[in-house]
Formats: sequence, structure tokens, C-alpha cells
Amino acid sequence: MAKDIDKFVHDQLSVWPQVAAKYRALKTAPTRQMPIGGLLVTIQSNPGRLPVFDHGCPLCEENYMEHQHALPFEGRKGRKYNILVNRAPIFPNHLVITRDIHTPQTIWHRFPDMLDLASQLEGYIVFYNSVHSGTSVPGHAHFQACPKGYMPLERAADRLLRGISAEGGKVPEGMAAEIEFLTSVRDAQLFHYKKFNRGIFMLRATTSKSMAKLFYRLLDCTSLFAEETEPRFNAFAYTSEGEYRAIVILRSEARPSCYFKSGEDNFAISPGAAEMAGFAVVPQEKDFPRLNAQVMEGIYADVSLSEADEKRILWRLVRTQPRIEVGIAHEREIAFEIISDGAGPQKVSYREGKIDYNGVLYDELLFEAPTISTLFAEPSFIIYGESEFRYAGALKFVIEAGKVQAVNIIGLEDYLVGALSAGGKSVDELEKSAIEIRRWAMKAIADRKAEHAAASVPGISGTPSLVTWLDTTDACHLPAKEEVHRSFDICAGSHCRPYQGIMGIDTTEVRLAVDETWGRSE
Repeated sequence: MAKDIDKFVHDQLSVWPQVAAKYRALKTAPTRQMPIGGLLVTIQSNPGRLPVFDHGCPLCEENYMEHQHALPFEGRKGRKYNILVNRAPIFPNHLVITRDIHTPQTIWHRFPDMLDLASQLEGYIVFYNSVHSGTSVPGHAHFQACPKGYMPLERAADRLLRGISAEGGKVPEGMAAEIEFLTSVRDAQLFHYKKFNRGIFMLRATTSKSMAKLFYRLLDCTSLFAEETEPRFNAFAYTSEGEYRAIVILRSEARPSCYFKSGEDNFAISPGAAEMAGFAVVPQEKDFPRLNAQVMEGIYADVSLSEADEKRILWRLVRTQPRIEVGIAHEREIAFEIISDGAGPQKVSYREGKIDYNGVLYDELLFEAPTISTLFAEPSFIIYGESEFRYAGALKFVIEAGKVQAVNIIGLEDYLVGALSAGGKSVDELEKSAIEIRRWAMKAIADRKAEHAAASVPGISGTPSLVTWLDTTDACHLPAKEEVHRSFDICAGSHCRPYQGIMGIDTTEVRLAVDETWGRSE
């Protein structure tokens, strides 16, 4: 597609004099460089960056300028895009890639499209501004793209990720001061860039699916502003040496304080992706000679993550949670659905002392969960009955006392989201409850392990942990005096603690309480 793009841009500028003049002006635009945070930042004087908007949304087809044409691009699940020459360029061959319908700017579900575009646009880097992070048209979903190599942070990322790739995914000793490994999923890795500004992350992957999974995990670990639908960030994606590479810059503000000041303290700079990657555009000619490293450092400090917010996100990315096994249903037949496989409702039943699943008999069945989230997992399966209950984590079936026992294997913190109810409690009360339930659950896990260990030692007979099951639909039939289960750590019934999966009730307050106390049992 890259060759088609070059021809497309050439053809557009040959018939579109108003915009062609802006691209010619780029060739002689004054620039200078200044060292900031370990990068050599480029400053570009660019009055032509001031947008050319006739009327209405400039990204809707009905509002295209005279002589403006589009090149089609098709994303996932039938999403269609128009590739346009940018009316207000920063770079040569500066593109805007817009949805063909007027729909709000958001990265949810569209990052795979961004990766596909980067894969097809060889020699280009694709970038994205979230709504409060530099986009000038928040009402219409779009990406941008330009030839590789113009942005200092992009060049640093490519050098670092190339070195890591050459070392089989390990950070070379000579790069440890610049970049650190954080986490991975399958064939994708996430790194923290430790220079320039706070909140910069780099990713590499061999498949777009794994890259998207890790990208969304990173966004999941941010804290949203109450009125916003996605985090404040800028993102870049490109392909190189057979792999996908990306940069994500998380930020706190849309504009720096100097943007709102008057007189000599005013600088009309509103950082978008280019600025956050070290290529700062100065649209007002009067600002260019006055801009120095101190002012730029202040601009970056105003819009970047705070030290506390960066630490919180880094902690969320690397923290772990033990897994707990919860008995959730005990029936002769259980209807269920694995959400991700698209197979729809299924069922298992008890037959001849085994589990009957699609006519085949099993001693045990395990449906593993998607990659465990470092923040909170989404539902991965459904158990059907009188009501429909959604659960995160894995689903295991075993035989117990003449019936099929369903067991939810889930991260302890994810379990707490379903087991803890806000119920009008204050934040302090919820945090206290989260700690108490976590302590009780961890003891249950330890007690069951100890019981199994004792039972497995020759000459030592462990006390049976599960006695008679009664003929009811409750998830647990363990008499009150028995404290240890055999097939799982705790149950979802009144014997232990009521738990009906992740139902989305009171989850905002509950998740906050669990997040703030993560791992604490005292």
C-alpha cells in the first residue's frame, strides 16, 4: 500500500493548491533542537498547522474540500476508513485515516485496525490522539500516519526494541538505564521507558492479537477521569523486522498551563502525539524564538503523568494475585457457556460416575480462562440456572457425591470484586471488608493445602474434609463444623460466603476498595 500512498499524495497535491502550499512550506520551515530528558527534541515553526476548516466536521465526506479525495482502507469486522492527505501537515506525506461514518474518537475495538494499517503502510508510523490528548476533531474517529523517522521518541523506541529483539526478548545490559521489562502475554512484551517524560511504555509482539491484548491491559491499569470514556494518552504503531511495535504515552492533562496564560507567559502549544514524541510544533510565529528548554520542560511536566500516578500504574502492571478455587454449582446437569469460544450454551451431566460432555466421558474438565488481568478480569463464562451468572477466571468440572461439581478458578482479587458488596458502605468500610475477606480466603486456601498435604503423607490419615452432600441445589452441603473442602477452597453458598460471580453491581466502589488494598490481609 505504501507505493499507492506515495502516488495518492502526489496526485492530491498536484490538484489541490491550497494544501500543496502548506506541504511546500514544510521544506523550509524553521526548526531547531534542544536536549530534554535524554532526547534531542525538535521544535518546528509551522503557522500552516492552523487548521483549514470550512464548515461542519472536516472528516465527514460531505464536508471534504474541493479537490480532496480519499483512498479506502477496510479494518476489522467491516469497519471502513478513508485515507486522506492531512490539510494541516506537520510531516511530508502526513495522512489522516478516518472512519467513513461520523462516530466519536475512541480506541476501544479499533487498535487492531491501527495495527493492520501499520502493517500495510510499510515505511510509515501510525499514531492516535485520545479525546483529551491533542485531537482537534474528537467527534470523528481517526488515526494519523507519516513516514518513519521524524520523531525522536520513535527513533529511540526503534533502537531499543531492535536491540531487545536481537537478544530474544531480553533487555541488553547496556540499555537497562533506559528501558525495563514489565510484563508479557504469549508473544508480546511490555516495557517501561525510563527517560524523557513519565508514563512512556513500549511494546513488541509477533502477532496483532497479542499486541492488542497487552495494549488494552495497559489502558486497563490507568484511572479514568469520571467524565471520560478512555484514558488520556497518545499511541504509535508500526512494523519492523517481522514484528509489531508500539509506543503508548499516558498523560494527565490536555494542555499545559502556559496555553491559558497571557502576555509573555503565553505559548499556544497544545501537545498531541508528535509533541509527546519529541517533535514540537509551534503554530504561532511569535512563540518560536522565545521557546527554550525550560519552557518545553514545563510544558511536558504539566501534561505528563505525576510521579504518584506512574508508580500506581507500574504497580498495577506487575502485581500478581493467588488463585482461589470456588465451588459454584453442584447438579446432575449444568448448563454453561464459554464466552470467548462462540459455541453458545453447552451442558455437562453426570453419567456412570463421570462427566458427560458432548457424549464423551471425562474424570475432569477444565476450560482455562483468558490471560489473567493485572487489574480486574472480565467475565469469561456463564452458568445458567434460574438466573444467569457471569464469572471471570477458569471453569473446572469434577465429580462429587454423584453429581457434577462446577468450580470457578479465579484470581483472589477478582473473586473479591464478586464477593464484596458495597451496600451503602463508606470507602473506609469497604476497604476494611476487603482486607477481612481476603484474610479469610487466604486462610481457606492454606487450610485446604495443609489438609491435602497431611492426607498424602504415608502413615498419616487426614480427616475427611467433605462428608455427605444433601439433595439440594446449593453450591455447598458441608456441615458447619467442617471447615475444609475437598474439591475447592471455598464455596459460593452460605456455608462460606455468597458469591454469584461478576454481576456489575456496585463494582465501581468495590473495585476501588479492592484496588487500594490489593494483597493486604492485615
